[in-house]
Amino acid sequence: MPNDTKKLSIAEVQKIAALSKLRLEGDELEKMAHDFNGILGFVAEIQNADTAGIPALDHPLGIVNSERSDTPVESIPQEAIRAFAPKFESGFFVVPKVIETDN
Repeated sequence: MPNDTKKLSIAEVQKIAALSKLRLEGDELEKMAHDFNGILGFVAEIQNADTAGIPALDHPLGIVNSERSDTPVESIPQEAIRAFAPKFESGFFVVPKVIETDN
């Protein structure tokens, strides 16, 4: 890691872990600090790369979007959709609740 790159302290790693809702202790904190600092060092190396005269890329393969015209087309009739829906009410699919709230 270059000398001008600030290293994360154990306290900073603990804060990041808490914000990420991770419970890290002892050797895990040391390893995570080492890993984070390695990543930061690599990013610092990339930032120091001489890119003068190199054109910016939006995609490395030069792929161009193939766009189609935005023309309205006939939709699938609701009756056909209802045939495959286990439960359908008032024009909507009815699905089981999967997210619980505190209300």
